[in-house]
Amino acid sequence: MIPTDTARSSWSSSILFVVVVAAAVVSLSNLWRLPYLLSEYGGGAFLLIYIGALLTMGLPLFSGQLLMARGTRSDLPGVIAGWTRDAPHSRVWVWSGYLAVFGAALLLAAYSVIAGWSLAYSVRGVTGALAVDSIADSSARFVTFAVDSERGFGWLLLFMCLITATAARGLRRGVQPVMRTLALCMLLAFLALLASAVLDVRAAAALHRLFAVDFAEMNWRGLFEALHQAFFTLSLGTGVVVAFGSYLPPDARIIRLSLAVIAIDLAAALAAAFMLAVFVGGRDVALSAGLQSLFEVLPVALAGGWQTPIMFVLVALVSVSTAVALFEPVVQLVEHRTGSTRLRASVYSGVAVGCLGLLALLSFGALSSLRLLGFDLFGWIMLAATRVIGPLTGLLLCVLLGRVLARRRLLAAWNGHERDGRAVGFALWHILLRYPTRIALVVVLAYALGALTLIEWIW
Repeated sequence: MIPTDTARSSWSSSILFVVVVAAAVVSLSNLWRLPYLLSEYGGGAFLLIYIGALLTMGLPLFSGQLLMARGTRSDLPGVIAGWTRDAPHSRVWVWSGYLAVFGAALLLAAYSVIAGWSLAYSVRGVTGALAVDSIADSSARFVTFAVDSERGFGWLLLFMCLITATAARGLRRGVQPVMRTLALCMLLAFLALLASAVLDVRAAAALHRLFAVDFAEMNWRGLFEALHQAFFTLSLGTGVVVAFGSYLPPDARIIRLSLAVIAIDLAAALAAAFMLAVFVGGRDVALSAGLQSLFEVLPVALAGGWQTPIMFVLVALVSVSTAVALFEPVVQLVEHRTGSTRLRASVYSGVAVGCLGLLALLSFGALSSLRLLGFDLFGWIMLAATRVIGPLTGLLLCVLLGRVLARRRLLAAWNGHERDGRAVGFALWHILLRYPTRIALVVVLAYALGALTLIEWIW
């Protein structure tokens, strides 16, 4: 049964949907990992492959999830159940929806720790308490903060209260206005930092260094990283797209909406890459793959300038917007499966995710000695969410759309709601789902599970 308040929920406009979803998918991975990958794997060469992956893998799967979800006002398992009632092994496909939501909860639990750090560092940046002279000093300060579980719990609690209060008010009164405000603040911060980077004397050198096409630096690992980044930057395995897409009207134009979100996400990622190339590249510091380095390198690279508080406020805004999006499929599931009100579902979900987040936080302090195969609890939560559940559920959704569901049913949904839809457009979309998208997702899953590392070790 669909709760009454959910049945009445819908987006105020398609533009607001694009704004909110774009704010949701612009994650810390865009701010830090993509710039690192560009600098590591040939700049423009990596960018070309990354854009190709967004169009051949990201666009078909993103729009496919919108096609399944729009107009349903249901959670992810409910959406899948509605499409697979007559399909073989329908119960298995429905359970893949539960798996995706569980993965989103795990990822949010780990993200709550990182978001707590982001909120703390944004306050410190505004008060000027981040000034350090070296990477060693910055790293020591961060480690001291990360292992202080008592202080970390306060920031985690504040963060969980923020996203729970947002979700509790529903789509129209909570998620939509909060995400719209976050998106506006993110845009202003981006513009201020981008203007500073453009006017910097290092801008031309940074632009050439970052985006010059150098295929000599591109290798197999770079190719797999491009596919991996394209998959995760759009939150394709977390249920976020389905959760937000379920509030769309049945006649929403999925391809146009998907292209708009992807374009904004790409523009934000490239702007972040350019800014970091300017601010970090000219200092005696370097980008690295680990997210921890975000809190270690930036205070040194920005050298206490006026950009420091704005940068960490931007990091905090991005953390909160991503978390609000990850929380939505979890709240939807609890709301629909228990028949609870939106408020109770949000509180129940917030308590459950908060407890998982507390365990992840304690892995840096009281539970730091609890390790298995070299990973602490935080590491295992991240591995399960990003290396196993995310790629696996993304692949399962792709197989469901491209192989299991009847082609004529998908075509009827496409032509029934895509007012400018044509058979040629549908055929191209369906072929992309069946072949390049599915193959790319198999590669992403294999790479996430360490297949390339194993091959290199054997070789």
